[in-house]
Amino acid sequence: METIFTIDIKSSVTKSVLDVFDTMLSFQLESVPDVDVTDLKEMRIVGSVNFAGQVSGIIHIHVNKDFAVIMTSAMLGMTPDEIEGDDEIKDVISELSNIIGGNLKSFFNDSGFYCALSTPSITLGDDFTIKSLNTERYESLSFSYQQHTIRIEVGVKLQGGYKAEEPGQGSELPAAARVDASKIRNLDLATKVPDSVINVFNTMLSMDVQISREILQSALEGMRTVGAVSFAGDAMGLINIHVTSQFSRQMTAVMLDMDINDVDVETDVNDVIGELSNIVGGNLKSIFSDVGLRCELSTPSITRGSDFRIESMNMERYERFAFSYQDHVFFVEFGLKLAEGLNIPLDDGKEINYQVVDENPPTPAEWPDLSAKPDKPDSLPGEIETPVSRQSEQPEEKMAVFQQKNWVDEPKASSPVDVNLSFLLDIPLEVSIELGRTRMKINELLKIREQSVVGLSTLADEPVDILVNNKLIAKGEVVVEGGKYGIRVIEVLSREDRIKSLR
Repeated sequence: METIFTIDIKSSVTKSVLDVFDTMLSFQLESVPDVDVTDLKEMRIVGSVNFAGQVSGIIHIHVNKDFAVIMTSAMLGMTPDEIEGDDEIKDVISELSNIIGGNLKSFFNDSGFYCALSTPSITLGDDFTIKSLNTERYESLSFSYQQHTIRIEVGVKLQGGYKAEEPGQGSELPAAARVDASKIRNLDLATKVPDSVINVFNTMLSMDVQISREILQSALEGMRTVGAVSFAGDAMGLINIHVTSQFSRQMTAVMLDMDINDVDVETDVNDVIGELSNIVGGNLKSIFSDVGLRCELSTPSITRGSDFRIESMNMERYERFAFSYQDHVFFVEFGLKLAEGLNIPLDDGKEINYQVVDENPPTPAEWPDLSAKPDKPDSLPGEIETPVSRQSEQPEEKMAVFQQKNWVDEPKASSPVDVNLSFLLDIPLEVSIELGRTRMKINELLKIREQSVVGLSTLADEPVDILVNNKLIAKGEVVVEGGKYGIRVIEVLSREDRIKSLR
């Protein structure tokens, strides 16, 4: 009987890589002695896909940026000079990773070890390492094309407690019968993900972390460690936890009850960050299971470096959160895609749930005068920077300060209200109608029963107040039209007064 240690993973991967590069790119690769990833000079791109199920693990495809451009141009029928930006490169590398990973998945399934495949992810940078954790079998292979090198890494583990039977067969219920579409649509992941992170840090590390809405630019820089776990099945995606090198050592010291000076980065930190990622991923798996979604977790991986970024590909939903603990800031990102066979659309979107602010905000002397008039009335467009164009270049907080300064410094000018109103038009506001108020003693309150009448201070024929965000903007009178109550506006504050009331 085959085991994870006896199946010929290396031959399967070699055949797959040679066939895929020949078929998709018309590249005839050659197998070469294995090289270290540090031999891939300058910018490096890594396409990764995870396995989850009876076999859990990951496959990485490493190439340098120059070769990635050549691969992309060959696959798209373009010249290298026609490749602009990274988007096309990332699409090609992720697709090749998906195909080669899919071939390896089929090999595992044919060998009697069921697994599902995650969506691909891309890591780009020139200073990072990737390590798969908790793997029992590791293989690395290298190939060459002309002067370029491709390196493939595979790390897998046999998970206990699985039957070698693919879901969907036998007595397994079809997805349509076990998945509650309405519950899936109502999943508030923007709340559940940060709640899970806060709970895990509190339980495992006794750290009272807080979600952050604003971070400094410096929080995005420096050496950092990323723990990643993917899930595959009905729900596909990933959870990444980004922490700084210093904070990762502090977390490890707390969790392992060690002196921070005794913490080993390559072993202790990897184990702790990987385990925390695994726990948060397990919580998400439980959330998905509660609504009928079947999915399995991959083994965790660790990416460490000072100049890299990780991008999950083909996600329908993406959320990124910032958290703080004492002087430390860390990030959690989450991506989700549902299996196509479920036919359950998600609300597409990418949400970055924080804003990056400058370390040194401008002093009043540096503020631009937005009310300044051009010297010539016939100035060409673009010569004077308008508030709208500035909004796309500056953080929103700065623009709010600029606008307020303009209104305060130029009280006689009415134009700033009209010019800056465009920024507010899409902001949702809470509108309420105040019919009246009254004061009651506790004993009077306790006497209220059904059919009781509570008298208000406002007389029956007096106008009622119309409030926006608890600010008075108009007065009206109650009317009944078509069997429904409404308010007829009879007095409105001036446009400028209404804008001022929203500050």
